[in-house]
Amino acid sequence: MKTVFISNIPNSKGTNAIQKLYASDTLLSKSWFNQYVFLKLSENAKILCKLVPQLISTDKFATCDPSVVKHASNKFIHSSTVKLEIFITKEDIEPICVTNAKYLTVSVIFKDVKHQNIWSKNLTKLTDAIRHLLRLFVVHNNCLVNLNRLGLKQNFNIDFIIVHNTDCKNNGARITPETSIEIVKTMSTLQFYHAEIGLEVKPLFGMEPQVTCLKNIIKAAKNGCSALCNMIILIGQSGSGKTSLVQHVTASLKCILFHFMYTDFINADTGSTEIAICDVFKQAQLLIEQNSKNVCVIMLEKAESMLNCKNANAKQISAQIQDCLTSVQNCCRIIVIATTSMPYLIDASFKQGSRFSYEIYIGVPSQSDRVKLIQGFCGILNVNIKHSVALSLAKLTPGYTAADLELVFNEICNVSQIVLELKNGILNSTIKIIAKYPASSLRSGIGQVITKSELCPTTNLGGLTNVKLMFDVCIKWPLMHPKAFKYFSVPPPKGVLLYGPPGCGKTSLVRSIASWANINVLTAMAAELYSPYLGVTEANISQLFQRARANIPSILFIDELDSLVSCRTEEKTNSSGCEDRVLSTFLVEMDGISNDTEHGQGIVVVAATNRPDKIDAALLRPGRFDRQIYVPPPLTAQERYDILHTIVNNPDQSMPILDSSILNEVALITDWFSAADLANVVKEAGLSCLTKDGIESCTTVKKEHFEEALANIKPSLSKNQILWYSSFSSQQKHPNDPGHQCKL
Repeated sequence: MKTVFISNIPNSKGTNAIQKLYASDTLLSKSWFNQYVFLKLSENAKILCKLVPQLISTDKFATCDPSVVKHASNKFIHSSTVKLEIFITKEDIEPICVTNAKYLTVSVIFKDVKHQNIWSKNLTKLTDAIRHLLRLFVVHNNCLVNLNRLGLKQNFNIDFIIVHNTDCKNNGARITPETSIEIVKTMSTLQFYHAEIGLEVKPLFGMEPQVTCLKNIIKAAKNGCSALCNMIILIGQSGSGKTSLVQHVTASLKCILFHFMYTDFINADTGSTEIAICDVFKQAQLLIEQNSKNVCVIMLEKAESMLNCKNANAKQISAQIQDCLTSVQNCCRIIVIATTSMPYLIDASFKQGSRFSYEIYIGVPSQSDRVKLIQGFCGILNVNIKHSVALSLAKLTPGYTAADLELVFNEICNVSQIVLELKNGILNSTIKIIAKYPASSLRSGIGQVITKSELCPTTNLGGLTNVKLMFDVCIKWPLMHPKAFKYFSVPPPKGVLLYGPPGCGKTSLVRSIASWANINVLTAMAAELYSPYLGVTEANISQLFQRARANIPSILFIDELDSLVSCRTEEKTNSSGCEDRVLSTFLVEMDGISNDTEHGQGIVVVAATNRPDKIDAALLRPGRFDRQIYVPPPLTAQERYDILHTIVNNPDQSMPILDSSILNEVALITDWFSAADLANVVKEAGLSCLTKDGIESCTTVKKEHFEEALANIKPSLSKNQILWYSSFSSQQKHPNDPGHQCKL
């Protein structure tokens, strides 16, 4: 016999094709035809069918009906795994004898628990129905009989019959009216797939504490402990793995999982949504009644869309869910898990009493969690990388969720060259893909992310020596030396306030942060956060801080802070109270920042202002803006020279100057010029060179070009303005005053 390709018989053939194997009459010896045979699919699965000859033009093709599948003892087979698009040979076919069975033991799997409940109350009628159905088949010990080829009116809403034992030993068993049938167990298809066979346990990485916590709750329910926390809220941002966590735990413990979203319930007909919700909880209760060992988990995905009372329709649905929760609150074997990324949208009535009294939070993956995720995804994709490579990639992906990393590695595996480089520890191409797919929480929302193309290293900032040092102490040192800060019990600062005259480099200092560390820098202007509508400004502030918390370690930079949270004065007592509410929201968010992370630092809020006297004193106390750093203008000729030299010799694009001594002369005659003014002088000198000497002939910028630029540009600072800032700075007693020394 040659190799033959075998496929399924179409369902349109009906009951006439039950348990048939149609093959060419020239394929096998005639003695095998019209006999029952085992068709071997694998070591643990064989199809029991009748070999029927058929006049077809080819002997390379055959069709078969896999209604009866023999499985290994106590190892049930999922019907979806029986696939016939395979090649077979003569060695895969084994003839068997068939005798009449005197008795057999079976289990019955119904389409749903409702029909199971009805039939299990009258086992005598069920036994007669099983005998009637099995007369259409020849069965064997440890076999699964699939009744899907029969219509609903013919199969009595039964999906499968599991034949455990017969008295025919190794022969096929034919059922007769005299055959005695014993029903060992009845169950629904859901219970059969979830609790008996068990769903595939997909690997989960980096969430060991959450897995352990949820497993302990379900194990306690299996042991019949009292229902102390059978309603759980699972909180985490989108893509953090909430659904995967529930599926992993329920599959590993063989629990029955009802997985629903709001769209599964919604229906245009009046009352249909409430009926659908009620049916789910009734099914769970029936499953528990039918088998006291069952544990049912009802997962409400994106619960914020179901558990709110925003309108009349939502109130009706919420009321129905509350009634259903009340009906199962004393049943320890029914566990309701609501997953959400926006817990603040869930109505407070769902958190009263025993309703959803237990919360499990899935935070942003830490660096060690990301190492596990990266190694896990690489293992699934058969990419072997060293631990040092995984650690390097984890440092490059702060704020990335499991879904973000999965997206990155799926993209990597599409290019074999990048996979080869990754195995060899070369990360250049991988870094480009990471830059192409930023963390999902950074792709939209309030505030902008400073990208690598917008970075401004501190080496590109002239002057500000003391300010740079203090900036390093407040932000850079806690990130680079977290153990030292922890050893001396020195908490990293939560906030840093930069103040000084306009154009002195406050914003540029913040842009320099991400150039020396893999850290997310989120920036927002006060004007972006403000809204004339009631409550919107407060919501924008909360959303901005939430984005920062979702991407730790991160720097949150707010420019022009004084226009957002100004001082509370008696003159404002008759106002609408909007400014007070905004300030209160900001204070609450600042107090909610925790720096107790593996980095030694979670979020640092950096704010800039030109009017430090307008900021409320409550923000300037220790624990909020711990450090107020004065960013002074370049008052000495040396400071102005440093700034000019840095601008002219920019590593990305330098300016050709005839003689470097020109910068010394310019620095001497630019009193009261800010850093921005000096940058403008250099720009105007370059434009003067282009216009006077011509684009084709100009080669270097000369002294006369700077003189012309200075004739057109006036300083933006005044003596009184600088005296005011100096006076304010001296009152604050900054540690970066002259004479203060820092040692690393």
